[in-house]
Amino acid sequence: MLPSLRILRNIRANAAAALLVVICLWLGAPQLRGQTLTPATLGRPVEVTDEPATSPPDSPYADGLSGNENVLPIDFVTALRLAGTNNLDISRAREVVTQSRVQLQRTQLLMLPNVGFGSTYFKHEGNIAKTEGNIIKANKDALFVGLGPSATISFADAIFAPLVARQANSATQEGVRRVHSETLLAVSEAYFAVLRARRRLARVDMTLESLTEDKPSPLRAGSKGLLPVVDAMQKAGLAEALKSEVYRVQVEVLRRQEERTAALQEFRVAVAELARLLRLDPATPLWPIEDFRCPIEWPLPWSSQPLEEQVRLALTNRPELAENQFLVQAAVERVRAARFRPLLPNLIVNYSWGDFGGSPDPNPKGGGFGPSGRILHMNTRSDFDVSLVWKLQNLGLGNRVEVREQQSLARQATLRQLQLQDQVVTQVVQTNELVKGWGDRVATIRSGLFDSSGKPAGPVFEAIRQNFTRIREEPKTRPLEVLDSIRGLSDFLEAYGQALTDYERSRFRLMIALGLSPDEILNAIAESGVRDQESGVRNQK
Repeated sequence: MLPSLRILRNIRANAAAALLVVICLWLGAPQLRGQTLTPATLGRPVEVTDEPATSPPDSPYADGLSGNENVLPIDFVTALRLAGTNNLDISRAREVVTQSRVQLQRTQLLMLPNVGFGSTYFKHEGNIAKTEGNIIKANKDALFVGLGPSATISFADAIFAPLVARQANSATQEGVRRVHSETLLAVSEAYFAVLRARRRLARVDMTLESLTEDKPSPLRAGSKGLLPVVDAMQKAGLAEALKSEVYRVQVEVLRRQEERTAALQEFRVAVAELARLLRLDPATPLWPIEDFRCPIEWPLPWSSQPLEEQVRLALTNRPELAENQFLVQAAVERVRAARFRPLLPNLIVNYSWGDFGGSPDPNPKGGGFGPSGRILHMNTRSDFDVSLVWKLQNLGLGNRVEVREQQSLARQATLRQLQLQDQVVTQVVQTNELVKGWGDRVATIRSGLFDSSGKPAGPVFEAIRQNFTRIREEPKTRPLEVLDSIRGLSDFLEAYGQALTDYERSRFRLMIALGLSPDEILNAIAESGVRDQESGVRNQK
């Protein structure tokens, strides 16, 4: 029964997550329905209907999963939104806030007494010492039933513990922001890994098409793929040496097929990791709907500001700095508590009220006492005592050691704050350099693939066209020259896909480095996506 219930709960959770994905896509991208994403700017090729390099290839789920209705479309902003609702790290961080709030409430109750209710029974038989010291034989019984408050209050704890707990609670609230930002960064890395594998798969498909396609393509100057061309030339008897060239191209095809298998494996592994972070079934096929041919762009108005201003913004906004600053204040309060502990007394108060009785009674005949073993004369009794005690731990040396220990912990927290500040400044500088560097590399690689209007007319594509033209028109042209140009295209597309992905990563890392809140990040990306979709619709019209 238990495995069945567990399976049923998993099915329900996955169904709910899938429904949430669909709702996010429906609400967050209304222009997407019936349209194709068309992000503009860096690296966007145009006139792409003729070539897999510039048009999306078949889904990686086609082999073995063709027509699978369980494939879930997803975009970047939807993945980030799901992370905010499904991720367990964020849920745990919120529970830590709840725990710290309860701990704060507990410290605020230290001045209140405890209330006890119960009974005490006492029985003695045999020798006992009288007040004067004489030993006598006596049997007696006593019973008390009652209740009353009691309190042991350390004024040092009652004053400073709530201050420490309040700082700790504020730190946990900033910790939620930190965990949320770290989770968004982890989800973005996983999503970009999916896009990177998607781009690699498209690059391999483009290379395989250039090698094996039976249909002519304008990108190959109206020629078929290299293997059909070389095979036809060899069968026509144009050159006996072409047999070795056929084998050479066949080896290249086999190598690219193996590369495609590895790219497909990489894609599915990346999808499983993304699904894990979003708490979806890792076996659920996710399909990114962004146009992978260009980077996911969103506005970065802060990047135009001077570096000093960005550093100031990061030092103000970063949640880990605020979190640790509260921990520094808590450590300072602990030092004060340790210093005042020997100066502030401990108050001990006890009060009890109830019925008390016992035996034996005095013996009216012949002196002595009557029989015991009975509870007689139950009547009201109350007791009250109060003590005010100053305590020096280990003759005061223990208090001194406690102060030194808390001072050391406070210095450690302060040094940690300085380390975090240095780390934040370094991250802002590094991410700015990464954004600029990868943007320049994308532009450089793009110039080798596309012309200024975005058409596939750069030196890489021109080399392929001219080499295919030469092999058709000049029989002495060796197929190795065409093969080298195809390899050059594959290398350029690989570098282009890597540059696009790292450019996206660096831009998202810059937002995290600046300490933007999750809502600011989501709004910026969501608004950018809507504008890009509206622009794409206008361009199509």
